[in-house]
Amino acid sequence: MEIITISPRGFGANTYVITEDGKNAIVIDPSQTRVESELLKRNLTPKYVLLTHCHFDHVGGVSVLQQSGAKVLCLEEEKSLIGTEADLFSLFGAPRMPYTIDETLKDGEERTFCGVRVQTLRTSGHTKGSCCYLITANDGGRYLFTGDTLFAGTIGRTDFPTGNIGQLRESLRKLSALEGDMPIYAGHNEETTLETERKTNPFMLDV
Repeated sequence: MEIITISPRGFGANTYVITEDGKNAIVIDPSQTRVESELLKRNLTPKYVLLTHCHFDHVGGVSVLQQSGAKVLCLEEEKSLIGTEADLFSLFGAPRMPYTIDETLKDGEERTFCGVRVQTLRTSGHTKGSCCYLITANDGGRYLFTGDTLFAGTIGRTDFPTGNIGQLRESLRKLSALEGDMPIYAGHNEETTLETERKTNPFMLDV
Protein backbone atom coordinates (compact mmCIF):
# COMPACT_ATOMS: atom_id res chain seq x y z
CA MET A 1 0.00 0.00 0.00
CA GLU A 2 1.26 3.47 -0.88
CA ILE A 3 0.26 6.73 0.79
CA ILE A 4 0.89 9.90 -1.21
CA THR A 5 0.64 13.32 0.39
CA ILE A 6 -0.33 16.23 -1.84
CA SER A 7 0.43 19.44 0.01
CA PRO A 8 -1.71 22.48 -0.78
CA ARG A 9 -0.56 25.48 -2.76
CA GLY A 10 -1.58 28.51 -0.79
CA PHE A 11 -4.34 27.96 1.73
CA GLY A 12 -5.80 24.48 1.83
CA ALA A 13 -5.64 21.12 3.53
CA ASN A 14 -3.34 18.19 2.99
CA THR A 15 -4.74 15.69 0.51
CA TYR A 16 -3.93 12.01 0.90
CA VAL A 17 -4.01 9.43 -1.86
CA ILE A 18 -3.97 5.73 -0.97
CA THR A 19 -3.45 2.98 -3.50
CA GLU A 20 -2.98 -0.76 -3.12
CA ASP A 21 -2.50 -1.73 -6.75
CA GLY A 22 -0.83 1.40 -8.14
CA LYS A 23 -3.80 1.97 -10.44
CA ASN A 24 -6.93 2.73 -8.41
CA ALA A 25 -6.98 5.19 -5.55
CA ILE A 26 -8.84 6.47 -2.52
CA VAL A 27 -8.52 10.24 -2.08
CA ILE A 28 -9.00 11.72 1.38
CA ASP A 29 -9.95 15.42 1.44
CA PRO A 30 -9.07 16.59 -2.10
CA SER A 31 -8.57 20.22 -1.18
CA GLN A 32 -7.77 21.72 -4.57
CA THR A 33 -8.61 21.06 -8.22
CA ARG A 34 -4.96 20.37 -9.02
CA VAL A 35 -5.31 17.04 -7.18
CA GLU A 36 -6.78 15.68 -10.42
CA SER A 37 -3.64 16.50 -12.40
CA GLU A 38 -1.44 15.05 -9.65
CA LEU A 39 -3.34 11.78 -9.97
CA LEU A 40 -2.99 11.82 -13.75
CA LYS A 41 0.77 12.29 -13.43
CA ARG A 42 0.87 9.09 -11.38
CA ASN A 43 -1.52 7.19 -13.67
CA LEU A 44 -3.95 6.78 -10.77
CA THR A 45 -7.73 6.61 -11.16
CA PRO A 46 -9.68 8.11 -8.26
CA LYS A 47 -12.42 5.64 -7.34
CA TYR A 48 -13.48 6.98 -3.95
CA VAL A 49 -13.31 10.34 -2.21
CA LEU A 50 -13.52 10.17 1.59
CA LEU A 51 -14.21 13.43 3.41
CA THR A 52 -13.23 14.02 7.02
CA HIS A 53 -15.57 17.04 7.02
CA CYS A 54 -17.02 19.55 4.57
CA HIS A 55 -15.06 22.76 5.23
CA PHE A 56 -14.14 24.61 2.04
CA ASP A 57 -10.39 24.11 2.43
CA HIS A 58 -10.82 20.32 2.36
CA VAL A 59 -13.24 19.92 -0.55
CA GLY A 60 -12.12 22.26 -3.35
CA GLY A 61 -11.17 19.34 -5.59
CA VAL A 62 -14.16 17.09 -4.89
CA SER A 63 -16.29 18.28 -7.81
CA VAL A 64 -13.73 17.52 -10.52
CA LEU A 65 -13.02 14.06 -9.11
CA GLN A 66 -16.72 13.28 -8.89
CA GLN A 67 -17.16 14.36 -12.49
CA SER A 68 -14.41 11.91 -13.44
CA GLY A 69 -16.36 9.06 -11.83
CA ALA A 70 -15.24 8.94 -8.20
CA LYS A 71 -17.84 8.22 -5.52
CA VAL A 72 -17.94 10.72 -2.66
CA LEU A 73 -18.53 9.60 0.93
CA CYS A 74 -18.69 11.23 4.35
CA LEU A 75 -20.06 10.49 7.81
CA GLU A 76 -23.87 10.55 7.77
CA GLU A 77 -24.01 13.42 10.29
CA GLU A 78 -21.93 15.66 8.02
CA LYS A 79 -24.02 15.34 4.87
CA SER A 80 -26.61 17.90 5.96
CA LEU A 81 -23.93 20.60 6.35
CA ILE A 82 -22.82 20.51 2.74
CA GLY A 83 -24.00 23.54 0.79
CA THR A 84 -24.87 25.47 3.96
CA GLU A 85 -23.02 28.25 5.78
CA ALA A 86 -21.42 25.53 7.91
CA ASP A 87 -19.08 24.58 5.05
CA LEU A 88 -17.46 28.07 5.36
CA PHE A 89 -17.38 28.88 1.63
CA SER A 90 -19.38 32.06 2.21
CA LEU A 91 -17.52 33.06 5.36
CA PHE A 92 -14.16 32.95 3.61
CA GLY A 93 -15.38 34.19 0.23
CA ALA A 94 -14.28 31.03 -1.55
CA PRO A 95 -15.86 30.04 -4.89
CA ARG A 96 -18.24 27.14 -4.34
CA MET A 97 -17.78 24.08 -6.55
CA PRO A 98 -20.91 21.95 -6.01
CA TYR A 99 -20.73 18.23 -5.39
CA THR A 100 -23.03 15.59 -3.93
CA ILE A 101 -22.59 12.75 -1.46
CA ASP A 102 -23.02 9.33 -3.06
CA GLU A 103 -22.96 7.32 0.17
CA THR A 104 -22.77 8.02 3.90
CA LEU A 105 -20.77 6.16 6.51
CA LYS A 106 -21.58 5.25 10.10
CA ASP A 107 -19.38 5.42 13.18
CA GLY A 108 -17.35 2.23 13.47
CA GLU A 109 -18.28 1.01 10.00
CA GLU A 110 -15.61 -1.00 8.20
CA ARG A 111 -15.47 -1.02 4.42
CA THR A 112 -13.00 -2.10 1.77
CA PHE A 113 -12.26 0.42 -0.96
CA CYS A 114 -9.84 -0.42 -3.80
CA GLY A 115 -8.55 -3.34 -1.76
CA VAL A 116 -7.88 -1.13 1.29
CA ARG A 117 -9.61 -1.70 4.64
CA VAL A 118 -11.07 1.51 6.05
CA GLN A 119 -12.81 2.03 9.39
CA THR A 120 -14.74 5.27 9.94
CA LEU A 121 -14.51 6.83 13.39
CA ARG A 122 -16.93 9.60 14.30
CA THR A 123 -14.95 12.40 15.94
CA SER A 124 -17.38 15.29 16.34
CA GLY A 125 -16.21 18.62 17.66
CA HIS A 126 -14.60 20.49 14.77
CA THR A 127 -17.93 19.95 13.00
CA LYS A 128 -20.83 17.80 14.13
CA GLY A 129 -20.02 15.13 11.53
CA SER A 130 -16.23 15.21 11.52
CA CYS A 131 -14.61 11.82 11.29
CA CYS A 132 -11.26 10.08 11.14
CA TYR A 133 -10.32 7.15 8.94
CA LEU A 134 -8.36 4.23 10.35
CA ILE A 135 -6.75 2.36 7.47
CA THR A 136 -5.24 -1.10 7.84
CA ALA A 137 -2.80 -2.28 5.18
CA ASN A 138 -2.51 -5.89 4.08
CA ASP A 139 0.75 -6.17 6.04
CA GLY A 140 -1.07 -5.17 9.23
CA GLY A 141 0.19 -1.60 9.36
CA ARG A 142 -2.34 0.95 10.62
CA TYR A 143 -2.62 4.60 9.63
CA LEU A 144 -4.91 7.27 11.06
CA PHE A 145 -6.21 10.18 8.96
CA THR A 146 -7.52 12.78 11.38
CA GLY A 147 -8.70 15.72 9.27
CA ASP A 148 -9.01 18.74 11.55
CA THR A 149 -9.73 16.76 14.71
CA LEU A 150 -6.12 16.24 15.79
CA PHE A 151 -2.89 17.87 14.60
CA ALA A 152 0.72 17.59 15.70
CA GLY A 153 0.71 19.35 19.05
CA THR A 154 -2.78 20.84 18.83
CA ILE A 155 -6.40 20.31 17.76
CA GLY A 156 -8.94 21.77 15.37
CA ARG A 157 -10.98 24.89 16.04
CA THR A 158 -14.40 24.65 17.62
CA ASP A 159 -15.65 28.20 17.01
CA PHE A 160 -17.10 27.54 13.55
CA PRO A 161 -20.73 26.46 13.00
CA THR A 162 -21.55 23.11 14.69
CA GLY A 163 -18.19 23.11 16.49
CA ASN A 164 -18.28 21.92 20.10
CA ILE A 165 -15.31 21.70 22.46
CA GLY A 166 -17.03 19.17 24.71
CA GLN A 167 -17.63 16.83 21.79
CA LEU A 168 -14.06 17.32 20.61
CA ARG A 169 -12.72 16.32 24.02
CA GLU A 170 -14.79 13.13 23.81
CA SER A 171 -13.38 12.50 20.34
CA LEU A 172 -9.83 12.93 21.61
CA ARG A 173 -10.50 10.39 24.33
CA LYS A 174 -11.73 8.02 21.64
CA LEU A 175 -8.56 8.44 19.62
CA SER A 176 -6.33 8.18 22.67
CA ALA A 177 -7.96 4.85 23.55
CA LEU A 178 -7.07 3.25 20.21
CA GLU A 179 -4.75 0.30 20.68
CA GLY A 180 -1.04 0.73 19.98
CA ASP A 181 0.79 3.36 18.01
CA MET A 182 0.37 4.44 14.40
CA PRO A 183 1.25 7.30 12.06
CA ILE A 184 -1.17 10.22 11.99
CA TYR A 185 -1.86 12.06 8.74
CA ALA A 186 -3.58 15.31 9.71
CA GLY A 187 -5.51 17.83 7.67
CA HIS A 188 -2.83 20.48 8.14
CA ASN A 189 0.86 20.64 8.96
CA GLU A 190 3.22 17.73 9.41
CA GLU A 191 2.72 14.06 10.13
CA THR A 192 2.97 12.77 13.68
CA THR A 193 2.19 9.58 15.60
CA LEU A 194 -0.57 8.68 18.01
CA GLU A 195 1.89 7.89 20.79
CA THR A 196 3.65 11.23 20.33
CA GLU A 197 0.35 13.03 20.67
CA ARG A 198 -0.66 10.98 23.70
CA LYS A 199 2.57 12.02 25.42
CA THR A 200 3.10 15.60 24.26
CA ASN A 201 -0.13 17.15 22.93
CA PRO A 202 -1.53 19.27 25.77
CA PHE A 203 -5.09 18.63 24.62
CA MET A 204 -4.55 14.87 24.68
CA LEU A 205 -2.90 15.01 28.10
CA ASP A 206 -5.99 16.73 29.41
CA VAL A 207 -8.56 14.11 28.38
